[in-house]
Amino acid sequence: MDHEPERISVDAESVAITWTDGVSTMIPGGRLRSSCPCAECREHEEKAQSIIQIGNRSSIIDAQLIGGYAIRFTFADGHSDGLYPYGILRGLGSP
Repeated sequence: MDHEPERISVDAESVAITWTDGVSTMIPGGRLRSSCPCAECREHEEKAQSIIQIGNRSSIIDAQLIGGYAIRFTFADGHSDGLYPYGILRGLGSP
């Protein structure tokens, strides 16, 4: 696999990932929420954008590793349908 995390640190505001190639990235919760790859969010992108602009609904309240390829986040607005494969997370991160 091209993109494998070595270390993942999650707090309410962001996710920090150190990759096995030594690159470190940080992804704000708002960026994660607005980039949700689930079918509902992809179909209703404008609705998802308006949700994350209201208060702290993009806060991360839980994260679960899914197999050896993705993470599922639960956000303060209750949304937890998206699986974020490591490749997507690598692309969303800013070094």
